[in-house]
This record gives sequence, C-alpha cells and structure tokens, in this order.
Amino acid sequence: MMAHLQRQAAAEGVDFAPRSPASLLANTHRALAASAWAQVEEPGRFEAFHAALFRASFCEPRNIGDPAVLRELAAVAGLDADRMDAALAAGAGETAVREAALDARRRGITAVPAFVFGGRSVMVGAHPTAALVQAAEGAASQG
Repeated sequence: MMAHLQRQAAAEGVDFAPRSPASLLANTHRALAASAWAQVEEPGRFEAFHAALFRASFCEPRNIGDPAVLRELAAVAGLDADRMDAALAAGAGETAVREAALDARRRGITAVPAFVFGGRSVMVGAHPTAALVQAAEGAASQG
C-alpha cells in the first residue's frame, strides 16, 4: 500500500516518505485543533502552518501529535507557539474538530483524504488530479 501511495504522490510531484512507527501512531487531535485555531486567529499564516503540518506528516515523516514538533512547526509558519499552546490549553479548536468529525460521520467519510464537492459529492482516498478537477468542475456547474 505504501509503495502504491508513494508512486501516486511522485506522479503528482509530492515527496511522500515511508511512515515510521512514531508517525504511523501519531495522535493528530492536537494538530487538528491547532490548525483550527490558526485558521481563525492567524488566517494569514494558516496556509503556511497547514503546509508545514502536511510536510511533517507525509514527507518527512514526523509525529505531529508530539507537542514539541507542533510548536516547532508553528514557529516555522510564523505563529506564536506560546500563544498557540495557551489557546489549545483553553480548548481552542476543540469545537471545530468535533464538528468536522460529526460532519464526516454524517457523510459516511471513514478515511482520509476525503474531498467534498458542492457540499454533496464525496470522494474518499487518493485520486489523480484530473479526477479531482472533474469532480470540482461538475460540482461548480451544478451551483
């Protein structure tokens, strides 16, 4: 399975590294909450943080569930890691993570990646770019 994913990623120009035991078993809840916090509190830095999380998780791979790794990635993206930690300790991002999980269950999404187009059409798993573009265009043409 990993070899197949690596080939698919390489075809799309993504360096997908083999998973280590630590990255395979990473609890990503804190990273998801931090991402939700960054999207609201630091929207100008959210994309850089999201990209850093992706690279760390899939390209390097590192344990993004480790608070020290998460702090480092926040700093790389220009976020204030102390401010992020304080917000997470106060529960920031928890509602967004919980609502996203409930929405995924309602849609029957049980794996990642998952793509929702037009609020209705769902594609689960890795797909070629052309298939994703076609699904997005189809959803856009339906309004």
